Amino acid sequence: MEQVKETLIPKNSLPKMIKIKDLIYFDGPLLSHFETIYNENFLFYWVDTNQDFNRWLIFRTSEELLDKYLEKKKSLLELMTDENIGNFYKVDIDNDLNYNNLSIIEFKDIPESYLPEKNSFYKFQSINSDDELKYISEKQNVGVLQAYYNESSKIGKGTIELEILAESLNDFSKINKGIRKAFIVKERSNFNKTKSKNSQNKFDEQAVLQASSFHYFGNTSRSFGALFKPASQQSNFPSLISVEDRYVEFLVKFFQSSSDKNEFTAYIKDVDKTVIDSYKKLLGIIKKSKIQFNLNYQNSTSNFNTSKKISYSLAGDILNNINDLVYDNSRDVYLTGRFTALNLKTGHYTFESVSEEQKLIEISTGYLDSDRREMSWKIKWEKLYNVVITRKEEKKTGHKKIKEIDTLVSFCEIEGLTFNEQE
Repeated sequence: MEQVKETLIPKNSLPKMIKIKDLIYFDGPLLSHFETIYNENFLFYWVDTNQDFNRWLIFRTSEELLDKYLEKKKSLLELMTDENIGNFYKVDIDNDLNYNNLSIIEFKDIPESYLPEKNSFYKFQSINSDDELKYISEKQNVGVLQAYYNESSKIGKGTIELEILAESLNDFSKINKGIRKAFIVKERSNFNKTKSKNSQNKFDEQAVLQASSFHYFGNTSRSFGALFKPASQQSNFPSLISVEDRYVEFLVKFFQSSSDKNEFTAYIKDVDKTVIDSYKKLLGIIKKSKIQFNLNYQNSTSNFNTSKKISYSLAGDILNNINDLVYDNSRDVYLTGRFTALNLKTGHYTFESVSEEQKLIEISTGYLDSDRREMSWKIKWEKLYNVVITRKEEKKTGHKKIKEIDTLVSFCEIEGLTFNEQE
């Protein structure tokens, strides 16, 4: 890279910025628009590279000048030579996106090879959401899920009303948790169907749990967007669909199928119906706030992608579909934990399921079936049990609430292990 006359400054000298969008993109961003929390506009302009770093010039601009550049009324060089721009920042960014060698440089000291041409008018299309996610996925070497709202009166560039953010993230988290449970059951069933009789392999529930859990790791250039990646550390292989891909496909299918009443009824057959209550709340936020909710997933290694957009008008239609749903189905739920309440006369019970780390997973309240009621006197409070619960879920036309009835049909004491010993 070229030598430049510069004044090195501390890494934290740059103001905190939010990326708005990439303006020029070719095998990666070349010109990107950022804003500070004080609505100051900055452009990151790629100028040089070597095996260790990509070098960028960073300079201030105004919204008026930026609009003129995008309208092809001003060139990039004219933006850089505007009298109000001040000094430039120069930074070398490594492959891990760490900032190195941050410095201040005067315009007169910028190498000529770093400057755009006189006729450097804007003639590129802005990077779209798919290309941006592919680029991020490639850098992260994992599939990336993006959840974002389109710009509206309540949502700006990188800003959102606190109530909308808090409530929608909470609802989305609950939806993901419920869908994840159904996915694990599905994966276990597929594993058991394909496993040979003599195989000693066991279903790796922890690996599937990690693959279907997400970590937030950043924002994108959408009006308000959040990026999530799987919690698992499994390697991705070219053109091979990963378990993370399968889960996201299963998750997004929940949202996709909800546009059609019959498809949605079939999809939710094996899904905890409390997921629907969370979904209705999310749809209510979208409809009331008149915003559009978007999910987009890209895995650049496996070449798998899926997406769903829900406008506020579609949210209203989906809510109508849900309110018209009629279903009455049962499924078996397998839990490990302890009894915390039991009425020997009526057979009414409360059972708490816990993980190996003693984290509460689920609470079931219902009645023992007739055979289990006869054996209920054997139940001990300090013991851990494996139980099977038949969960009946029903909803009638016009009824908004889902009726859920649990019947415990099997319990088996885990020999030699008490709840206190687990702790």
